Amino acid sequence: MRITDTSIISNFLSSINRSKGRINRLNTQLAEQKRILRVSDNPSASNTLLRLNADLERVETFKNNVVEGKSFLKMTAESLGKVSDLLGDVKSVLTGAVSTGDPSLLGKLADQVDQFLTLGVEIANTQFDNKYIFGGTRTTTPPFVRTGTPAQITYQGDARAIQYQVGEGVSQVVNVSGMAAFNSTGEVSLAGMLDRNAAVNTTVTNTLQVTDGTGVVHDVVLTMQKVDANSWSISAALPAGATDATLSGGTATITFDAVTGQMKDLVRGTPLVLTPSGATPGTTAPPLNMIYKGGAITEGDTGGGPSTMSGSHQTISVFNKLMELRDNLRSGVKPSADDMALLTMMQDVVMREEARAGSYATNLSNANDYLTAQNEHLLDLRSAIQDVDLAEVAMKLKQEQLMLDAALSAAADIIPKSLLNFLT
Repeated sequence: MRITDTSIISNFLSSINRSKGRINRLNTQLAEQKRILRVSDNPSASNTLLRLNADLERVETFKNNVVEGKSFLKMTAESLGKVSDLLGDVKSVLTGAVSTGDPSLLGKLADQVDQFLTLGVEIANTQFDNKYIFGGTRTTTPPFVRTGTPAQITYQGDARAIQYQVGEGVSQVVNVSGMAAFNSTGEVSLAGMLDRNAAVNTTVTNTLQVTDGTGVVHDVVLTMQKVDANSWSISAALPAGATDATLSGGTATITFDAVTGQMKDLVRGTPLVLTPSGATPGTTAPPLNMIYKGGAITEGDTGGGPSTMSGSHQTISVFNKLMELRDNLRSGVKPSADDMALLTMMQDVVMREEARAGSYATNLSNANDYLTAQNEHLLDLRSAIQDVDLAEVAMKLKQEQLMLDAALSAAADIIPKSLLNFLT
């Protein structure tokens, strides 16, 4: 079979073009440091790369959520710390008010309490990233506002949790509501007549109605038991079979004056804490913290009749309590032991919520460590599939260039010379 000059030249040019294509591909691989340049290069590996890139984008989104959430919680914890310190300062001022014998000084101390009140409300209305941090999910309006006559500080937020997704199917709460920090304390005021002639271990009970921050009413059974001649212990429990809340603390001992029957001393144990239950995360009211106040309960001769007892619950916010204390000082009324006990409990609640914010931040740090490790694993896997071996590609490129030079040199002898070659 005769091979024509045209066939030789056509085959040669095709081989040269293929060689140059391989060289161009190797140059591109070196420049981009990628083994797979098009899906058609390796369809299976390309699908894996698409999946890995999508996973990396999700991990990056989760990491961004972690960073934003930690910043939000840091501002929350710092703000709660400031309010806790502020309440400590208020207690110091009130201690001075109790011990002073100068009535004119009470007005000055009232002004100090008013300054603390103003600062506290300002902190409670702190904004971060253009969001009110203590409004629950209502982040666009101030959570605490002055309303009514006489003025009261009203909470306009909610008790709902803000949750950020920090993993596949994993969310983390990143806020503490103002209801939990500043509006979840109160008093249980006791009233009634206890029989001073009752035998030791005699008990009297009453069911108390407690309303939580979302308006749900809970039954709490109060029990008073006589422990000696003029002392009664008090405890609290939920009704049998109750599932709407859990209860803890709430013990105290009341001692009455043997002559007048008036309350002589009230020794409180831990506060009464009612924690509502809820099926939907982020919608349950925060725990209620309450102390006993026994000014209206007495001990006396009931004429052989049974002892009676009742209790009423009142929620008291931090800022309205400060307002009450300020007004009392201006009227010449010194703070009572109950006032000091309530303030101490309020400070404890703020500190508890500060610790909660710190716990949430720790959870985010742990999530970030996991996401960082996951990100590195995905990058390693993508690199194993996608990245080129630079030394190997450089060697192949050198081989292709040598082969191209050799082909061009051989073609100079094989391809027939043209008329122009003979004329020169």
